[in-house]
Amino acid sequence: MLDQVRSSDYVIWIVALLLYVWDSAILLSPRHLLLVEAGRRRFSPVFSESPFTISGRVLAFCPLLLPFRGAFIAPWGHRWADATALGAVLDAVEELRGALLVVRMLATWAFLLLFVLGPALTLSMGPNAAVVYTAIAVYPTALAAIVVLWCQRRSLRLTTARAAWLSLDLLVCPAFLPNLVRKITTPQPMEADGAQVLFAGAAVEVKAEFLARLESRAGDLIDEVSADEPAREQLRSYLATVRAAQ
Repeated sequence: MLDQVRSSDYVIWIVALLLYVWDSAILLSPRHLLLVEAGRRRFSPVFSESPFTISGRVLAFCPLLLPFRGAFIAPWGHRWADATALGAVLDAVEELRGALLVVRMLATWAFLLLFVLGPALTLSMGPNAAVVYTAIAVYPTALAAIVVLWCQRRSLRLTTARAAWLSLDLLVCPAFLPNLVRKITTPQPMEADGAQVLFAGAAVEVKAEFLARLESRAGDLIDEVSADEPAREQLRSYLATVRAAQ
């Protein structure tokens, strides 16, 4: 009975964690991939050989333990851009990344409050005091994040409607605050092939691992479009381009 009571003390933090995980989930087209920041002009792909799908769309998650890292959605299977166009895309990404410093700090702080401080206070002071003290810290953090969104709206490339929606989102459910960086970056269009963007700064082992997964995924698509010869040839040509760039 005592163990059950103690476990129930953490229900609110478990619910907050589940909301955060749900909010981090993204449904992608089979011809898109998720690129997570891994340094200046470098990315780590979220790309599986046999992804879990829902209604034909691929389920992907941003890094749950790294709320300060942005993620971008990019297509794959497209014609590769020339060096000038690719450079422009990477410059645009770097410009956005440079505007995210304060947002990263607030998202990380909210993550620590909700998933480290809150459970720790529950252990030491009980659930009621933990909720009160955590709320005292979380809601001002959410308000600060809203102020940042509006003050930096242009540099964060947010429309008025998007900024208003994010503001309401944070006020209604502070558990979404740790995911704020990705809420800003994932809607940003990346006008270049994802594999080309990845290969522009990836290490050799990252390229090799990605290529193996890409060949598996592309092979499945080639089988699916077996009656469409132009589509099959386009995928084969694309794989040859990626292999040559490895």
